[in-house]
Amino acid sequence: MTIKLESLRTTDLTNMEVGQLMNRHLNDLSTIDPKWLTDAPYNDYMKQLTNKSAIFQKALAQVRKNQETEKISIADGNRDKALDAFNRALRLYAVSDEPSEIEAVRILGILMGSHKNLARQNYEAETIGIDKLVSDLESANYSEKVALLNIGRYVARMKAANQNFKTLFSGRMVTGAMTETYDVQAIRKELLKQYSDFTVYVLAMAKALDTPLFNTALTLLNTARKYYADMLARRTPVKVAKEKPAV
Repeated sequence: MTIKLESLRTTDLTNMEVGQLMNRHLNDLSTIDPKWLTDAPYNDYMKQLTNKSAIFQKALAQVRKNQETEKISIADGNRDKALDAFNRALRLYAVSDEPSEIEAVRILGILMGSHKNLARQNYEAETIGIDKLVSDLESANYSEKVALLNIGRYVARMKAANQNFKTLFSGRMVTGAMTETYDVQAIRKELLKQYSDFTVYVLAMAKALDTPLFNTALTLLNTARKYYADMLARRTPVKVAKEKPAV
């Protein structure tokens, strides 16, 4: 049987996929019988990979946290715009020549006065405030006024924008703020260099010693590497050769 290392272009993997690959390798290799773990260089490689992989996972978590924060900020801006749109629509009717519309604006204006400066409040307070405002506007006391002025779509916009914000905010990462700043690409480069050195070492020792430790380690490495290699192959579009025109 030919002893070889499955080919895998790790440079084509996304950062998340690199993290997943490392996790799978570490989990798979942890199943090796401890009594076989007598090779010092192998154990040192595993320690290095475990430590570097943990740092890489923290770096990825920081990226996700930053992306999450940006999405939440955009969602907050969208609901602020929805609030402003409702207020602008209401002010348009303030110059109406219809007494019923003037009265509707007056009543809704009093309601809005009790909910002023919502956009300046913190996230939680603004969320509660908009929920209360929308609930009031949809109640029997105010819904007829909203319908008369034909501004129900602005209420619906506020409601949808606030709900979208709540969905994003409630799903935010629960981890605390990270004090360290990570260079994801630099850590990825170091991690993959250690990984490459490790796989070369395992392959060389499997060929030289033919022992359970290195044979099993190589088999486990190859199983995961083949999975990701096949995934990359499916992702890469197949180039179809152009047929020569008939002469």
